[in-house]
Amino acid sequence: MRLDDIDWEILDALQADGRAGYRELGRRIGLSAPAVAARVHKLEAAGIVSGYRAVVDPERLGLRVEAFVQLAVSGSPDADERVIEAARGIPEILDVWRVTGRETYLLRVVVPVVHDLERVLRPLWQHGETITSAVLSAPLEDRPITREMAEAAAAAVERAR
Repeated sequence: MRLDDIDWEILDALQADGRAGYRELGRRIGLSAPAVAARVHKLEAAGIVSGYRAVVDPERLGLRVEAFVQLAVSGSPDADERVIEAARGIPEILDVWRVTGRETYLLRVVVPVVHDLERVLRPLWQHGETITSAVLSAPLEDRPITREMAEAAAAAVERAR
């Protein structure tokens, strides 16, 4: 789907405030609520807008320690399935990414105190070696996808052809 200026204005507004209603988006962009709704539905149907969610601050809920865990797994695809299943059973593991490099997975974990990391990591140790890094601060996070980024990606794809 090719995006025009209005589509990008809608995406920018939704990334800043996913709760904005069609009327509010229309007011910001200069369209009617039905016109905005139609465009948002097209963006959703194309998979460009894939969902809406509340962003919950773990620290405000007592989960004061955030860490990234690198997990190196050697073995078969069955081993991968076992790791993913183990991670699903540990609610403190918020995200699991399959990555390149020596480590196979990168996990994002939240716990109340550093001591609890051992409890979370223990079931993973049977699958491979872990390297854990506690987050000190997050000076830059949850940045929006911009038009410039998408245009640069499209240009790179075109150059590769």
